Amino acid sequence: MTALDQLVRLHRWTLDEKRQKLADLERFRTKLLGNIEALEADLAREQAASERADVTSISLPAFIKATIDRRRKIEGSIAEIDRSIAAARDEITEAFQEFKKYETAHGNHLRREAVKQSRREQTTADELGIELHRRRAAGSSLG
Repeated sequence: MTALDQLVRLHRWTLDEKRQKLADLERFRTKLLGNIEALEADLAREQAASERADVTSISLPAFIKATIDRRRKIEGSIAEIDRSIAAARDEITEAFQEFKKYETAHGNHLRREAVKQSRREQTTADELGIELHRRRAAGSSLG
């Protein structure tokens, strides 16, 4: 395995790791959005329960305040995750550019090696043709 092969593998692995990190961040963001939906569902349930019973209506304002506080914290976390996602996308872009640079260099190297091999084979075939021609010429001049 050449050094370029190793560099391509390393940069592909780095790119895959960064993509995995981005996927994890996006899954976490989705989970946080689900938490907000769950809070809203809990709030709707509590409001419906407070309409049916006077006892629960007393604790409803405290529940609403706590729900609003939790929602703000989750929204703050989502904003932080969004910044992390943007940074991860930038990292992926950079990693992809690095990967493509080495992948292109590797492809160019393989093409150059293929051309060299083709030239060697052509040279060998030419030498065989010349040698065959010499033998025929030598055979016909003797006879």
